[in-house]
Amino acid sequence: MTRSRRLSSLALALAAVLITASALAAQTPPDKFLGFPVGADKKLADYGQIKAYFEKLDAESPMLKLFTIGETTLKKPMIMAAISTEANLAKLDRWREIARRLRDPRLTPAEDAKALAKEGKAIVLVSCSQHATEIGACQAAMELAYNLIAGKTPYDAKSILSDVVLLLVPSANPDGTQMVVDWYKKYVGTKFETGSMPWLYHYYAGHDNNRDWYMLNLKETRAMTEVLYRDWLPQIHMDQHQQGSNGARLFIPPMMDPPLPNIQPLVWRTQNLLGTSMAYDLQQAGKSGIVNGRSYTAWYIGAGDDTPWLHNVTGILSEAASVQMATPVYIEPSEIPKSYVDKMMDFVDPWPGGWWRLRDIVDYEVIMTESLLKAAARYKEDLLLNFYRMSRDAVEKTDKNQPYAYIIPARQHDYPTTLRMLDILMRGGVEIQRAKADFMVGNRIYAAGSFVVLMAQPYKPYAWALLQHQKYPDIRQYPGGPPQPPYDNAGWTLPLQMGVTCEEIKEPFEAKLEKLDSIPYPKAPAGQGQGAYVVLDSRLNVSASVVFALLKDAKAEAWRTKAKAAKKGLEIPAGSFIVRNSPEVKQALPALLEKYRLAVLDLPDVDGLAKAGLKFHRVGLYQSWRGNADEGWTRYMLDDLAVPYKTLHNEGLKGTKEKKPDLRADYDVIVFADENTTVIKTGQRGGMPGGAPGGMGAPGGPSRPPVSTTPPEYEGGIGQEGIDALRAFVEKGGIVVTLNGACDLAISEFGAPARNGLSGIDRAKFFCPTSILRILVDNETPIGYGMPKEAAAMFVNSLALDTSNPPFDWDRKVVATYPEDEILLSGWLLGEDNLARKACVVDTKYKDGRFILIGIRSQSRAQSHGTYKFLLNALLYPEAN
Repeated sequence: MTRSRRLSSLALALAAVLITASALAAQTPPDKFLGFPVGADKKLADYGQIKAYFEKLDAESPMLKLFTIGETTLKKPMIMAAISTEANLAKLDRWREIARRLRDPRLTPAEDAKALAKEGKAIVLVSCSQHATEIGACQAAMELAYNLIAGKTPYDAKSILSDVVLLLVPSANPDGTQMVVDWYKKYVGTKFETGSMPWLYHYYAGHDNNRDWYMLNLKETRAMTEVLYRDWLPQIHMDQHQQGSNGARLFIPPMMDPPLPNIQPLVWRTQNLLGTSMAYDLQQAGKSGIVNGRSYTAWYIGAGDDTPWLHNVTGILSEAASVQMATPVYIEPSEIPKSYVDKMMDFVDPWPGGWWRLRDIVDYEVIMTESLLKAAARYKEDLLLNFYRMSRDAVEKTDKNQPYAYIIPARQHDYPTTLRMLDILMRGGVEIQRAKADFMVGNRIYAAGSFVVLMAQPYKPYAWALLQHQKYPDIRQYPGGPPQPPYDNAGWTLPLQMGVTCEEIKEPFEAKLEKLDSIPYPKAPAGQGQGAYVVLDSRLNVSASVVFALLKDAKAEAWRTKAKAAKKGLEIPAGSFIVRNSPEVKQALPALLEKYRLAVLDLPDVDGLAKAGLKFHRVGLYQSWRGNADEGWTRYMLDDLAVPYKTLHNEGLKGTKEKKPDLRADYDVIVFADENTTVIKTGQRGGMPGGAPGGMGAPGGPSRPPVSTTPPEYEGGIGQEGIDALRAFVEKGGIVVTLNGACDLAISEFGAPARNGLSGIDRAKFFCPTSILRILVDNETPIGYGMPKEAAAMFVNSLALDTSNPPFDWDRKVVATYPEDEILLSGWLLGEDNLARKACVVDTKYKDGRFILIGIRSQSRAQSHGTYKFLLNALLYPEAN
């Protein structure tokens, strides 16, 4: 080679280096963009800043492409960044197509799958800060993205990303991220700096947004579900969270027992492999305090990390130790629990204590996520091929105790709710068939139009887990000892929660089936609504939506039937709604029936129908300043069913020194969601049901008043003034509805003639963690209208009410009870005799008004549609004759 050629080659190489260096220099680091280092003490980026930073990286780098995957509850854009090599980003549609083909083995032969796994890229989804106060992950996401595209990783990032496409959702709860950062910034530097925000950090769900991943009520979980199981089909999903401050610095898998049996073993093996790999890299980086196999179980709870398990996706939960938002915490060594001091095989390098900062969380999470991507690249072909293998096994293999199918008969108690359940299943990727003709299974005939979920489908584990009755294993703290509580749900069976008949079929059968691409919602029948009166079925939840609209907007004249009847050869259940078809009703009704896809019964007259008048009830829903998720879900249920209401805070109930409230002038019904009486009355957490002291002082020492970190305008509860105002409200004819734990308010503060028979019972004698129980319902009394005689109820720290002959001015009607035996339907129940024959829903009358005690979670997480009617009936209580 001549000297000139050598110089030319050297010049070209130097130019390439300079171009590369220039491209890297063009990436704006997050500290320069924000004006402070990521993870700095008392500094946080809000969602607007995070989004703007990712938009800047999108404009600057060919290695990051930004997508909007949906709109949040409060109408913010929800963003996701795809990060990989420029060449990979140019072929995203191809990588998604490969994932789609590997997801369905019925379309892809094994040999093709091997070739596709070799060609394809591992798709890894990382979601951050779904729980908004667990703020570290969304801050770390900016640094992670920058490190990857700027090559500031402990490995050659481009080499790793040549085999991996990272889908990074910097905030899985943008509304909450904005809320908590705004709150923190407002009070940083004051004594309220470390206080909790007095409302939920998701508009409806708060912390419970991570229990919505099969129900898909929330816009955010719907958007993420579309990414996971329809649009992108990642093989790994890591969901990054935070835990308490005093124990381990970071939890990563393996998980602890028990595992849900439905899940493919390769999910666990891959999860353990990746978890161990991340722990190894963290240890190499000098990060101590990494734990696995504790606290977080492999049982399903409907969360972001575990719903992927049921879709043949390796879901990974991480839980970093928390600080107080961006305020550091100092942990004395003596404050660390003994179980996190000693070296154990699941905790080989304890953290010694000391200062813990947001920057520490960022460091751990960046190292952890970079490690995950390295492992994904190393095992790329295995991840893709195992995705195929698990889907193939789901279709072809029959697991232990696996049924052949589930049948949802065409005839249902509440058909619109049945269709909604099917829609939920389909959104989660479940394949649903419909019978084109009558068919027979054993001696049973199922009508055409019945729905069938065959287990031989790629997402068999998911379909099976949602439709089966769960049996949580009897795990004790030690042999013969008390039960070891689950992390959350013991049972969640969707048809039971929603009041849908669903039958498990063990043996194969023949039927003419058609696979559905969408749910066949019926159209409202043409020509209906022409009679002098229309009747709406009390068994249908959406009938309440139509009736509320007609009462409020059309000023309808309405009644409820007092007993079961028949007209025109059709059954009219007790509590059905009769509406006079006035000109205003005729104008409003067609659009409502079309919206809710309802049929009504037209009648020329209502002679012979026993009925009681119904008026529009003005509803108030109490909201404490303690961020109660059950109140949020109650709001969701009411908004979802278009039930009008107003939110009531403490001042609205107790008034001011200058003006006492007249609640009866503004409200007809006031609802208290599941909340401790002490919180409702005083605003103080930690009280025991019935007003027992919570114990603020150190054991054995004098009690000390707590130092409040709450601004004074958000302190306190309704006080005695609120109790007195509620008493006057009921005496004047108002209705107070108490849900689950709030029933204690009616009992302890107002003397409702009932008591909780479970108070004080030792866990060894009675234990029922979030399970579904059988109840018997009197459906010919107003609170039971429209319910089946036997129903399923969510028991969540719920009540078993003993009623008694009431004192003067009181009366009571037991609406629902637990049966004599065989009470458990799904979950775990020890000591069922403590529930047998006790009441769970009681309608009490006090003077001219009522206290209605619904001692179950009748609207649990907006999932238990089958018991919605207990609350709806309280809001549509008929007038006395």
